[in-house]
Amino acid sequence: MRIRVPASIANIGPGFDCMAMAIDLWLEVEATESTHPSWDFEGEGADYLAAHDNPFTRLKMTGRVRSEIPLGVGLGSSAAARLAASALSSPWDVKSHVIDAGADEGHLDNVAASASGGIRIVSELIDEKLPNPGWGLALFIAHQPLPTEKARSVLPDSVPIATASFNAARTALLVRAIVSKRPSLLGEALRDRLHQPHRLHLYPWTAEVIRVAEATGAYGAAICGAGPSVFAFCAPSQAARVAKAMESSFPERGHALVTQITDKGMFRTL
Repeated sequence: MRIRVPASIANIGPGFDCMAMAIDLWLEVEATESTHPSWDFEGEGADYLAAHDNPFTRLKMTGRVRSEIPLGVGLGSSAAARLAASALSSPWDVKSHVIDAGADEGHLDNVAASASGGIRIVSELIDEKLPNPGWGLALFIAHQPLPTEKARSVLPDSVPIATASFNAARTALLVRAIVSKRPSLLGEALRDRLHQPHRLHLYPWTAEVIRVAEATGAYGAAICGAGPSVFAFCAPSQAARVAKAMESSFPERGHALVTQITDKGMFRTL
């Protein structure tokens, strides 16, 4: 059996825990049933996965995992792995795999985007796909991972009404920008007060990376998920230039990568 699952970016600026998008970086797994687990790992995070417990080593299968998804830097690597493991261990049913992997992951945003592709609005009872606006996607991939648990631990238990209102307005504006394909709205639509300001001390250099992306011509930029990577929406023809400018701002902290939103979610071949 062969499973392919895309990476994902959650939050997309103000859409904290309720928006995510699948991107064109992939985790690929080939496996057959066995009497005991035996796995080979290639690509991103291979050494770490080989040395630590992970969703695959719990399966009685012989297989190979090859990943293009950088580990622990805000691109949904754990969601992709948990989805693939669920798909290998039970009958094919994308909805049940989302529920299974979402319970293991602790939230549904990355999981839903990787499972079904595209840009999604997600909650316990909602999973709606937005149209792909076709924008370019420049990434600044952080060299050092940051545990999601640590990034969540710095968030406040409650927020002022003004903060909630600010984010509600920007999330609505972001949806408007995507649906109407109006990139001119993104500079304001990607602003956030719920999570990024509280996490900035964990990766203070990201503020300059975002500023450089926008100064170089990006429509708007924000943290990837819980961080510390950064994404920037831009014209497809400008994506490489924006990514390179982000890398040049802090080369010791990360490197450039250009990709795109993918409408294709997890799929399998027998």
